[in-house]
Amino acid sequence: MANKWMAKLNKMEGAVDKEYDPFARENVLRSTSPSLNWVFGKGAGLPYGYGAILYGPPKSGKSLVSNLFIGALHQSDPEAMAIKFNTEMREAGQMEDYWGVDQDRYIAYDVNEPELIFDRIKSEIKEMLDQGMPLKLIVIDSLQGIQGVKESNRDSITNHLMGDHAKTIQDGLKAILPIIRRHRIALICCAHIRGNLDAGMYGPKEKMAGGWAQKHFFEYFIEVKRDGSSASKIEDDSVKDFRGKKEIVGHKIYVKMAESSVGVAGRSGQFTLAYDKGLINTGEEIATLAKSMSLVEMPNNRTYIVGDKKYTSKADFNAALEQDLELQQELLKKIYEKAEA
Repeated sequence: MANKWMAKLNKMEGAVDKEYDPFARENVLRSTSPSLNWVFGKGAGLPYGYGAILYGPPKSGKSLVSNLFIGALHQSDPEAMAIKFNTEMREAGQMEDYWGVDQDRYIAYDVNEPELIFDRIKSEIKEMLDQGMPLKLIVIDSLQGIQGVKESNRDSITNHLMGDHAKTIQDGLKAILPIIRRHRIALICCAHIRGNLDAGMYGPKEKMAGGWAQKHFFEYFIEVKRDGSSASKIEDDSVKDFRGKKEIVGHKIYVKMAESSVGVAGRSGQFTLAYDKGLINTGEEIATLAKSMSLVEMPNNRTYIVGDKKYTSKADFNAALEQDLELQQELLKKIYEKAEA
């Protein structure tokens, strides 16, 4: 008897597809950085239909991380499209060829009016989705760049509107939630940080900016920081400034899964960015992950053994992984399988 009623209930709008696994490989968006993917835990990436928020200090690399996901999407799916709303209105200076983005399947809007973001997704973009548009990723960079509804209509900035921005973000996210979920679109948003006045003596000095609705909406909260150590800098010996300092042409970016509704929290990763090449040294990421996850045999502190291959130093192992794509894929498969456990 129950099957009769269950059949009717399953036909109603909004019934959950119990056969769909959001963490299966084909249903997950992975970036081009192995360690960034690893911090997600289950699924080793951002499931389509879920949301991730990237937050951190100014110039920490939040926008760059979102570009890694856009490029990876286009490299892995020949049909998928991506949209970015750049509320800070500097898209022209951020999207370089080395991210791997297919410009024929990517559109960015330099807008910060809420109606040109949330209303556009809810109406015009939804209509195209209903007609079959293969949109798989939406990026909003950043949430703090969006004007409040009343703010955008006020006559003077001297008219303070307490709570306007938080209410706008709350209503906007609520409006696009059904579209994101039902059409299984990955949502990545960037957020600023603020001083944490309630931290006390021992608490964190900064916290992610935004109201409670923003904190409730997203499944993944990823902290993004620039590694400020001297060892993380990539320098060019051929160029020096007026004080004799070498030109810095790249650096490492640190990411941490600060909170997660559906996976582990606390995992950290690190990748290397070259200003003229984009993501580099992914072999180093894989080597570090493989070692930390005990996927390589190490009879001593210098020797790395993978199957019948032996490397006598960390540098040799890293170098081999940069060149040997078969070895990369072999270890990545094991890393992602273990990340999902």
